[in-house]
Amino acid sequence: MSDLGRIGVGVLVAVSTLAVLIYGAQRFMDQRRFSQEIEELRNELYRARVSSDRCRSSLASSEASLRDLTRRIAVMRSQVDSFEALGGGRVPAEQYDTYLGVFDTYNDSVAAWEIRSERLLNAEVACREVIEEHNAISDSIQYRLEDAGIRD
Repeated sequence: MSDLGRIGVGVLVAVSTLAVLIYGAQRFMDQRRFSQEIEELRNELYRARVSSDRCRSSLASSEASLRDLTRRIAVMRSQVDSFEALGGGRVPAEQYDTYLGVFDTYNDSVAAWEIRSERLLNAEVACREVIEEHNAISDSIQYRLEDAGIRD
C-alpha cells in the first residue's frame, strides 16, 4: 500500500475512532441527563406524596372534628327543644336563664360549625390540587420511562 493510502486509512481510522468516541460520550451524557431528570421527578413525587398524605390526614381529622361538633349541636338542639316543649312552645320563667344559656351556646356553635364547614370545603379543594399534582408527577415519570423504553 502506498504512503498516501496508508495516510488515508490512518485518517479514516482516526476519524472513525473520534466519531465513535463522540457518539459514546454523547450517549453517556444523554443517559446521565435522563437519570438525573428521573431522580428529580422521583424526589418531587416523594415530596408531593408526603404533602398529599398530610393533607388527607388533616382532612380526616377536620372531618371527624366537624362530625363531633355536629353531634354536640344536635344534643344542644334537643335541649333547646325540650325547654320549649315544657311550656307548649314557651319556656317556663324559672328555667328561662338556663334555657337562654343553652340557646346562646347552640347559636354560637352553629356559627362555629358554618365557619369550620367552610374551612373544610376550602381544605378539600386545596387537597384535591395537591393530590392532582402528585398524580401528574407520577404520570410524568411513567411517560418519560415509557418514552425511553423502560418500565418502572
